[in-house]
Amino acid sequence: MRDRIVFSSQQCFLRDENFGEEQVEPTQLLCDNTSAIAISKNPVHHHKTRHINRRFHFIRDALQNGEIDLLYCKTEEQLADIFTKSLARDRFEYLRKALGVISAQHLEGSIGV
Repeated sequence: MRDRIVFSSQQCFLRDENFGEEQVEPTQLLCDNTSAIAISKNPVHHHKTRHINRRFHFIRDALQNGEIDLLYCKTEEQLADIFTKSLARDRFEYLRKALGVISAQHLEGSIGV
């Protein structure tokens, strides 16, 4: 959850900066935790969530303001794992390919590498 908070705060900062392009639609934040999505989307105070630190409510506020939209993503399809977890080689290569990143070996001779 902490990584989602960091991403959300950075996304909101970049959204405010605008860079000459207005972003009308909410930024889609993919999450593989259905409980986190449910808690974030439901503004009702639950007995089991009373211990959640205030900073975790940042995501809920961004959702309510229409700045982000939390969408479910299967764990197997979670591209962010390549940046946040130690992965087996086959998993790493699958995610690397999904991101469109290629090995430098494939570039040899193509542009003077």
